[in-house]
Amino acid sequence: MLRTLSFGLILTALSFPASLAQTRPVSSDRSLVSASAPRNPFVAGERLSYDVSWADFIVAGELTIETDDHRTFDGVDGYHVTAQARTVGLVSGLALKVLDVYDSFINAATLQPFRAEKRMRHGKKQAQSSVIIDQEHRTARPAGGGTLEIPPDTYDLAGLIFAIRGMDLTVGKARTLTLIEDEKLYTIKIQPESRERVTVRAGSYDTVKIATSMMKGRENDKLYNRRMYITNDARRLPVLITAEPSWGSVRVELTSVTPAEPQKRIDSKNQD
Repeated sequence: MLRTLSFGLILTALSFPASLAQTRPVSSDRSLVSASAPRNPFVAGERLSYDVSWADFIVAGELTIETDDHRTFDGVDGYHVTAQARTVGLVSGLALKVLDVYDSFINAATLQPFRAEKRMRHGKKQAQSSVIIDQEHRTARPAGGGTLEIPPDTYDLAGLIFAIRGMDLTVGKARTLTLIEDEKLYTIKIQPESRERVTVRAGSYDTVKIATSMMKGRENDKLYNRRMYITNDARRLPVLITAEPSWGSVRVELTSVTPAEPQKRIDSKNQD
């Protein structure tokens, strides 16, 4: 069940110690921009921190989404972005410690991923994987071997979050993207539904409410009723993610953003 929770947090989107974070609260920015204007969502050094509440647990997990760097990777000018989800508190102590880290390497010219890596730890079980994504030839090559044909607009988990932030957010204008995860392809519909003012732990924001649903690749996905709220300004910050799976409602709230130069992440093998 916690594996499903972690996957869902990153998909519909999913803390460092205070000595590393050095964050400041995000104040509401009311200078709105056109929601229909696609933009580059990458700002090197940006770190978004979230608390995850689940069922009766006030804080069941923590999520960070960050743009670590902008430089040359494998000969490609690109961005390195990371999404990390982990259980904390009673959930981690009573159930199972989960730490999932997704790294995506995004082509700065096309804003599409060309390489993705994943590191997972669920209790004592650990696993890692990677995939090379050739958008031009529409193929993906997992580290374990073989080649998978992919459609245009294919993203890994971390890259998908930034793709949604940069897309046209005109209400009623849906878009379909493809997610590659564990050598499987999932067709995802992104549907901007309305403009709403929402309040989270970091403050109050004018947002565009977006519904996300699996069109292909997972049964009964629409029952999760997932929504993502993205600020209707130049930053396009995901400030709230909600979902309603059968095992309890999930709420992911923005707590802070770090706009300064990126700090070195604690490697997952050194986490408790």
